[in-house]
Amino acid sequence: MRFLTGRAATLRHTLLDDEDVLAVPAVSVTVRDATGDTVYTGPATSSDDSWSVSVPSLPQGVYTASWVAPDVAADQTTFEVVGGFLFSIPDARGSDMDLADKARFPAGEVRHYRDVVEAEFERITGRSFTPRVTRVEVEADGTRTLYLGHLDVTAVAAVDGPSGPVDVSGWTVDGLGFLRAPYELPDGDRFTVTLSYGFVLAPEDVKRAGLIRLRSLLTAERSGIPDRATSFVAAEGGNFTLATPGRGGSETGIPEVDATLKRYRYEVFNDVFGVSR
Repeated sequence: MRFLTGRAATLRHTLLDDEDVLAVPAVSVTVRDATGDTVYTGPATSSDDSWSVSVPSLPQGVYTASWVAPDVAADQTTFEVVGGFLFSIPDARGSDMDLADKARFPAGEVRHYRDVVEAEFERITGRSFTPRVTRVEVEADGTRTLYLGHLDVTAVAAVDGPSGPVDVSGWTVDGLGFLRAPYELPDGDRFTVTLSYGFVLAPEDVKRAGLIRLRSLLTAERSGIPDRATSFVAAEGGNFTLATPGRGGSETGIPEVDATLKRYRYEVFNDVFGVSR
């Protein structure tokens, strides 16, 4: 789950024993950042079968929440705080008259599938269309350059090396994810790098593609076409071949969305440096 920086985040979780809800008298929550430091701890509030807690505004990054109840092993959940979203909930509701129905498509469900769309687009292109912060571990190869494994890198906040924090004055980074030191880095030395990456503002064509993909996921049941179908015959006549994910180069099964995402892929670069897609 993703939350916007600068705002409180409401975390929700259900404690389960297999598929059965655990009845517990109280739950406390501890939130830690990527370095393991505790950034919040407090009691959770019970609501129906779930527990919730409001966490104050946090900087961008990935966090882990530990849900602890008496005599029960702690549950771990992960969430991310980001600098923006591909589109807003009002954008989604305004893109389709069906999505304007808040009873049929509650905000929580729309948020969930927005996360799904953003993650899918990043997997397909190897790029994030929203501002994000992460930590990566990389190994030096005896040159001055470290490859961070992310495209559209905008800044490096910190570097920790074998001997602790590194003075990065004089270091440079480019959008392709290459971090360069002013001196050679010993072969085999490992570095932990905190970096910012992603588009500051999502391109309009990607935003439109995201809204189309969101609608396809939320309203899939109304199509009437079986999930395994690769073609269909319309009632009024005519045989149609469907764009199917995983076939013919299609990723999502929606030609307009696939064509948009293809424009943002660095095909040769991805193949050479192994950017996941």
